[in-house]
Amino acid sequence: MHISDGKKIDIVAPAGGAKKDVPLLYGNLVVVPNLSGSAGTVVSARYTGHFDGPIKPGDEPMFMGEFAYFDEGEFTKTQPQGAGKVTEPVGVFNDGGVLLTGELVAPEAAA
Repeated sequence: MHISDGKKIDIVAPAGGAKKDVPLLYGNLVVVPNLSGSAGTVVSARYTGHFDGPIKPGDEPMFMGEFAYFDEGEFTKTQPQGAGKVTEPVGVFNDGGVLLTGELVAPEAAA
């Protein structure tokens, strides 16, 4: 049975809620909500596509396809370190934004 094309998925907004166009770590995926919602509400979100941020200050996007990481609600070129950090790339910087690939983040990185 076909559920959807997978361009958008429904998520349950985590503690603190979900804000429209602000990426968040949802389990093992970085997603960008299409709508805002308080904690526990169901919102639609994208996990692939080309997004314009938020990008950590000083990390100027280039056309070179550099790895994009996710740290504290921002995309960054610097690989985060430490427990509970997303240490794997979530996409690449391209054309003034970030192209999310929809790749899963390893469970230990999302802890």
